[in-house]
Amino acid sequence: MVVSHDGRTVAAVPPIADLLADHLSPADGRSVRDLMRALKADPRTARIPRTQVERALAGDARFTRSGDGPKAVWELAGDAPTPPPAHRRTTGGLPRAVDAGDPLAGLDLRDWQVEAFAAWAAAGMRGVVEAVTGTGKTRLAVAAVRVALAHDGRVLVVVPTLDLVDQWTTELRRLVPGARLGRLGGGDADDLHDHHVVVATPHSAAAVPFDVPAGHPGLLVADEAHRYGAPTWGAALRPDFGMRLALTATYERNDDGIEDVLGPYFGAVVCAYGYERAVPDGVVAPFRIAFAGTALEEHERATYDELDRRVRQLHRDLVGTYGFSRDPRRLFAAVAATVAAAEGDPSRRRDPRVAACREYLFRVRTRRDVAATAAGKLDVVAALAPGIARHADRTLVFTDTVDQAEQAARLLCRAGVPAETVSSELPEKQRRIRLAQFRNGNLRVVVAPRVLDEGVDVPAADVAIVLAAFRTRRQMIQRLGRVLRLKDDGRPARLVVAFAKDTREDPADGAHEGFLREVVPVAAEVTTFDADTSRTELADWLAVER
Repeated sequence: MVVSHDGRTVAAVPPIADLLADHLSPADGRSVRDLMRALKADPRTARIPRTQVERALAGDARFTRSGDGPKAVWELAGDAPTPPPAHRRTTGGLPRAVDAGDPLAGLDLRDWQVEAFAAWAAAGMRGVVEAVTGTGKTRLAVAAVRVALAHDGRVLVVVPTLDLVDQWTTELRRLVPGARLGRLGGGDADDLHDHHVVVATPHSAAAVPFDVPAGHPGLLVADEAHRYGAPTWGAALRPDFGMRLALTATYERNDDGIEDVLGPYFGAVVCAYGYERAVPDGVVAPFRIAFAGTALEEHERATYDELDRRVRQLHRDLVGTYGFSRDPRRLFAAVAATVAAAEGDPSRRRDPRVAACREYLFRVRTRRDVAATAAGKLDVVAALAPGIARHADRTLVFTDTVDQAEQAARLLCRAGVPAETVSSELPEKQRRIRLAQFRNGNLRVVVAPRVLDEGVDVPAADVAIVLAAFRTRRQMIQRLGRVLRLKDDGRPARLVVAFAKDTREDPADGAHEGFLREVVPVAAEVTTFDADTSRTELADWLAVER
């Protein structure tokens, strides 16, 4: 038994070779198919891929094979005693990947990266680095990887998506050329016995036994670390990695995942690098922000106001009658948890407390959808189209739904601006082609519903237009970060945020308060337009680079 990062006692999953040894004997041979069937019968090992089983059988002296092909059977060698865990097969055959004399040579770290690395090292090589998008968190992590490899360590990099597996593998191959790199997820099943570094998705890292070879220190790097506070993704945070580095642009969640999972595993934030330092340091491009307000149509206003009235009433009931917290974040998390706990329990279907929680979630979501998909948002795109057409910069448009994205793309194309959508409904090959066209300049505008927020390798852009004006600081920082890469000629990035007036999206109603508090002191400009009456002025603002 071991104690997990959240304090629970759980059953440890032995290495694959030890599991296989339990299913074999010197006199009882079994095929790989039989072994796979036995492993799938145990929930802990049900998702171990066949390739890892075959590699473990072929690479461990305890096992011997009789026959070839599908009829081959494996047995325990009669003269090969099962070694204790401390003497499991190690990677002694892998050469040291990084020169121990100067592991950071050639990385050209920025001052903030040196500061962050030193703080992480001083904290026992554990900690969280929070730095806004575009400032170079990956390069900082590579420094940690190279130091771990210089001490003959092994590294697991956990990233949210297969797109980021590709991106990280490319970057590591370029900056750590001596390392043997592996992948886990998307059909790949590499491990740290045969590789210095493995880049994995959280589902794959959590689903199979994955250990650090005996005698080698282990480093775990978690990219987009705020995501790993959820129980399913948190299972990828293995306890046998002594060195731990979390990277995030926004270290916040709407639940207790930081307090319960991330903090106990990674430790404290050792460096926070925000706009107030990144802009004066010249690490990100200067930027200008415009908020463009549009009125709801008559039927949208009636629907929104009725939903708002009901949400307020339910909020009073939840706090006053049912004792939920007044704190918005804790209230929403507790309400969601109450609904989730009641799912599948027929006895709670008529529970008035559960019914109030369920209706509250539904009404809040529907109210948000009315504002996010307001017809006037497309009028904002139409107003901006001449400004987009007058400059050659690449532009990202963030929408709320696929339908809204397709409408915006059609509108831009009719205005003479080449635009394509990228969404989760698009086949992966086609999505990659469109992003490649955007990267090489053959496509001017990419329109996407949320899919480009995190976890996708998006080519650097110069302009971002946000039609789904979420209230969360995290989403706004991620979207601004998509355009903050430094431009060769020093021109500023531009962000346009469309919002439905007199709704929860409206800055006058408190929307984006945390985001504005961060950007106003350092932005080159923050201004607000009435998009219904100032269409020409809005287009001119976007087109002029000042």
